[in-house]
Amino acid sequence: MQIAEPQTIDLSGRAASIRGRSLQAAKSRIPRNVLANWLSYGTNILVAFFLSPLLVHRLGSEAYGIWGLIGQLIEYSFLLDFGIRIAVARYVARHLALDQPGEINKVVTTGLAFNLVPMLLALVGGGALAYALPQFFPIPSALISAARWSVMILALGIAASFPGSLFHGCVGAFFRYDLLGIRNSLPSLVRLLLLWFFLTHGFGLVAVAAISTLTVCMGYALDLVFTCRQFPQLSIRREFYDSAILRALVNFSAYAFILSVAWRLIFMTDNVVVGFVLGPVAVTFYAVGLNLAAMLRDSMGNITMLYAPLAYQMEALDERGALRRLFVSGSRIALLYALPGVLGLVILGPRFLGFWMGPSFTVKSGPILIALALEAGFCALSSASGQVLYAKCRHKLNAWASLCNATANFTLSVILIRWIGAVGVAWGTIIPAFIVETIVLPVYTASILGVSPLRFYRSAVLRPLLAALPFGLWLWVCRSDGLVRGYGSLTLVVASGLVFYVWLAWKLTLDSEEKTWARQQIGDRKLVSPTIRPSRAVPEEL
Repeated sequence: MQIAEPQTIDLSGRAASIRGRSLQAAKSRIPRNVLANWLSYGTNILVAFFLSPLLVHRLGSEAYGIWGLIGQLIEYSFLLDFGIRIAVARYVARHLALDQPGEINKVVTTGLAFNLVPMLLALVGGGALAYALPQFFPIPSALISAARWSVMILALGIAASFPGSLFHGCVGAFFRYDLLGIRNSLPSLVRLLLLWFFLTHGFGLVAVAAISTLTVCMGYALDLVFTCRQFPQLSIRREFYDSAILRALVNFSAYAFILSVAWRLIFMTDNVVVGFVLGPVAVTFYAVGLNLAAMLRDSMGNITMLYAPLAYQMEALDERGALRRLFVSGSRIALLYALPGVLGLVILGPRFLGFWMGPSFTVKSGPILIALALEAGFCALSSASGQVLYAKCRHKLNAWASLCNATANFTLSVILIRWIGAVGVAWGTIIPAFIVETIVLPVYTASILGVSPLRFYRSAVLRPLLAALPFGLWLWVCRSDGLVRGYGSLTLVVASGLVFYVWLAWKLTLDSEEKTWARQQIGDRKLVSPTIRPSRAVPEEL
């Protein structure tokens, strides 16, 4: 499928001046955005730390397992987006780079008009799922009514997400992740406080669903406010609807939709498979391990989410050398960030579960956590590939490869769960993920950009692994010697190992340009990003 562009790029005169204004402004915000993302993620980690035990112990294992099942089932409604959110974000960033505010209004208006149908389908589908839910899963009779009401309430939040997510993508396209940090943290804190109050006063599943929906809508309202602040020219009018733009959005979003389907199948079917075969109680133990690994995977967005708008603008301005640099350095930095988390969860994760949730979770959730933590490392390596392929409208192979990944994941999970229990579902996830995320996507992206795959792996994989090896050995020795006995000793062990890891990472993994940029951020604050400088077509190591 050929993906048409709604505008022909003119890199002479006007666009050249915009390059110094739009893309350079984005570069200058990188340190602030990274800091804001980290503060937001730290807030969400603290919320999750208190929220998971609160939900498990106040709802009980059965009700919490049902909540996990409902959450995964209702999230499939996001597929009704058909990938249009990603398409809108891509074209907003593109027209921002080319200084075309009128085209941005057309893209946003057309995207909103498209999303009227998914909103209606989400409401109808939520009602149908609420009615059929007890026929698919063994829900205790006392919880059937609460489960049905929870589904219908969550469907309202899903319906609101379709227009809301477009504005969320716009804030990212404007490269204001500092504002998104506020948007992500504030609803999470409100949700925690409301859940604590209502659960401690005896409320159950329905209250959890209502509070979750309320805070989701609160987040999307903030997205709209921030979009209007960053783009005062925003105007949603009937005459801005453009069928040509709709065709461009749909053409781009077709494979983005396949990617969304694949992503949901990969990460949102695990609890369903476990619940269908082993029951709701087994979902509780699987979900705890899954959620902890997901925190690591999601935390990579603190860095990798910045790649998307940068890549979109680079492609719009035909900065091919900058895209190569973003691909190689971005992949290396993402893996460099993920490796301490992967090693920490694999080596010390089961012990942490015992401190956090109780001894039974060490045995039942620990092996699941170990397997899924490995997948987070694979995901880190492919993160820059996905954004570069989106920017270049070459995400077709990514879509089909991810769909094969999802199909293999589901098939292996169904087979292995009957042999080795719930941990088989986790292994069904990581085996195909290794092939797609560490081999297929990086090699394909390297071939498109003209980068040697061998040298890519040497730069993006080998160097971070060498820096992480002593850190992993340190954690293993401390665990074997019984030095990790509680939160305090665990924190001390990890923090002391991270000091040496950061030093090794600086020495072994960062190149001279990256070191120079880091010194500038600490020193004179000259905000020039090493990952997006167009002066060199390819890094020295390539």
